[in-house]
Amino acid sequence: MILLSMILPAALVCLVLLYGNLLRRFFRIRAELPVLGLRDGLGQLTGKKKRLAALGALFFAVCFLGQLGAELWSPDMLMVFNYEEAARGQNPNVTRFNESNILSDHILEQVIRRGDLKVTTEQLSELLTISTPLDAEKLDVTQESDLKISTEYRIHCSEKVSLYHTSPKVVLNLLADVYWEDFVHNYAENDNILDLSFQELDGMEYLDVKNYLEMQAKKLRNYLPGYSAESSSFRAPESGETFASLSQKIDNFIEIELERYEALVLENGLSRERDTYRSRMEYANRVLETERRKDMAAHDVRIEAIEMYNAFMTRFVLIPTYDTNREFYMSRTKVGVDYFAAEAKEHLASAAELGEEMEHNTYASQQIGGASAASAAWVQADQRIGELKEELLRLSDQCRELCGAYVQEKRDGYIQVCFTTPSLGKKVVLSLLLTMLFTAALAGNSILKRDRSGRVPRPRKGAGAVKETQEVVL
Repeated sequence: MILLSMILPAALVCLVLLYGNLLRRFFRIRAELPVLGLRDGLGQLTGKKKRLAALGALFFAVCFLGQLGAELWSPDMLMVFNYEEAARGQNPNVTRFNESNILSDHILEQVIRRGDLKVTTEQLSELLTISTPLDAEKLDVTQESDLKISTEYRIHCSEKVSLYHTSPKVVLNLLADVYWEDFVHNYAENDNILDLSFQELDGMEYLDVKNYLEMQAKKLRNYLPGYSAESSSFRAPESGETFASLSQKIDNFIEIELERYEALVLENGLSRERDTYRSRMEYANRVLETERRKDMAAHDVRIEAIEMYNAFMTRFVLIPTYDTNREFYMSRTKVGVDYFAAEAKEHLASAAELGEEMEHNTYASQQIGGASAASAAWVQADQRIGELKEELLRLSDQCRELCGAYVQEKRDGYIQVCFTTPSLGKKVVLSLLLTMLFTAALAGNSILKRDRSGRVPRPRKGAGAVKETQEVVL
């Protein structure tokens, strides 16, 4: 099939030879041209018009079908990146997009391995080229407004790949499949956070189990809001869950199920190492007390700064302003007192939270140090941990089902691949132009052809004139 790509070059070589021969004959008999005359020369073609027309039609068909066959055998592949970040030169995960990755060595190695191609990476790289519609434009990089980012890439595979017992279409299809898989794996949404592991729970303190499971549940919950903002009405195909309903289930798990488990542990004072756990709580409270004192000191400093302000300084805080509707109103402008007050409020709230945490640690330490729990409480706690793990795994599976269905729908539209269709109009015009040159060369050679004696043949007059057989020199 590589011969199809050689048809057009062969036709051009034929034209060059014909016109070379035409010029050679012209210079050999140019002195006899005035004697010959244009009318006599054209008269020689009277009996050869059908022959010239047939040869011209054959040449046109060969050129047109050769071009069409070559493009059908080795079409260009158009790869369009169809996602929002592509217009900004980014991947779906907001990293920088690099078009050189399409024909990178590790991609070509996978193409060769998957297609079992008998070609090296270097050889395949030389047979593939990539271009964009913007390559032909002259971009002025000094003007930011003129900078453009292409989202379409045209990839061409040379016909020479058939020398390695394959076809351009096969190579391009393999390239599209391999690159799509690599693109999705490295640059699409990463849902590995939905994979939960409970290996660290072995031997963990009962109250620490609650914190660990809460951390795992929050991982699931924090993964959903992004998709919910994009499509709040999307539902899982099987369960019918939405992002909002699944988030609510996770919230219930954290606020109800885990709180019940913690109450069970505190009520029975369950601990694997009582003394160690109580020492941890004491140390944690000392650290929290230090942080609480810092927050209270920061709060007091800002209150003191507010009291130092003169009331006259805060009196003029309203300024005349026009809104978007060109209506007049008095706008209140913040002054230093407002900022100090907001910061004092934040530090006071932080100190209150630290105080509550310290109280919880103290209560937990007291409960752990109490009387030993009954054996049934230990069994109940271990059973409850198993139930919580199973419930969290079910939530994880539901998240993966919902997010997987939504992401799959998005990923299918990330990259659109198609093969270009032949442009028949251009091929017809080019074939007609070459055919005109071909027939003109044939006619010129026929007119200027000498007979074997070296004389320019003249047409014979009269009705009984014998038609001479002309030899077409290609």
